[in-house]
Amino acid sequence: MAKIKGLSLRIQWLGNRLKRARLEAGYTLDDAAAFLEITGASISRFEKGTLRVKTPYLRELIGFYGVNRRERSAMLQLNEDAWRKDWWDGNTDDLEVGFMDHTWLEARATRICAFEPLLVHGLLQTPEYTKAVTARGMNVAGNSEQVARSVELRVARQRILTGDEPTKLSVIMEEPALRRPIGGTAVLKQQLRHLLELGGSESVAVRILPNTIDWDPGYAGPFSIFEMPDPFSPVAFTETLAGRTFLEEDSKVARFRETYDCLEQLSLSSEESTVFIMNELKDLA
Repeated sequence: MAKIKGLSLRIQWLGNRLKRARLEAGYTLDDAAAFLEITGASISRFEKGTLRVKTPYLRELIGFYGVNRRERSAMLQLNEDAWRKDWWDGNTDDLEVGFMDHTWLEARATRICAFEPLLVHGLLQTPEYTKAVTARGMNVAGNSEQVARSVELRVARQRILTGDEPTKLSVIMEEPALRRPIGGTAVLKQQLRHLLELGGSESVAVRILPNTIDWDPGYAGPFSIFEMPDPFSPVAFTETLAGRTFLEEDSKVARFRETYDCLEQLSLSSEESTVFIMNELKDLA
């Protein structure tokens, strides 16, 4: 099926929030369809993001579902801006009614290609490694409830890599990411063993970019490319201290794809990367 350019992330995210509102209200697709006097298939397409919901229908539905004023405003704004491409979280101070949920995008993708120069990618982290990273990043104690919750959420996110139809994940990491003693030597050794286990699965590919490369095309920092199911187009994602950025424009996504392809050519093969990680593990013994 061909990709449909008009199906923006805003339409998809609105559909997700509509479905959540319907389920929280306890209604079925048929209930909503009967209320609007349209087909259940149309309601399903609204929720999947393959059909833009007309504003009158949206107003009726959120009233029927009993959506609160705060969420109502966010959903109407999403629908009004459905034609827009790209999103930067820095555009709003209110992240609770913001545009995108990164976890939702991860779970929706069919394949994720990621470049991580400094740390082990989040979907590949052990709980102990995540705990250490989160504690330092939040500047809180390692046994705090906030850190524990973050670890729990990270573990839940990693379930997309298992199951009957796992999401395919291809990660390129720079050599220093394997040597930074996040949480101490014991945690790092456990993390390297975990990478070796994951690298042996059919759904995960781990490749290392060695320090011997004289020029790194990923100098601008980490990024991810989410390949979405038909008929949706791929999405590029970056995150900085200024916020998260989601990019949909073909030309912008293409730049990330070209950079990733270049990084892949410079990286060790999967087999060479496995040997490299094994040697790093031996050095820590």
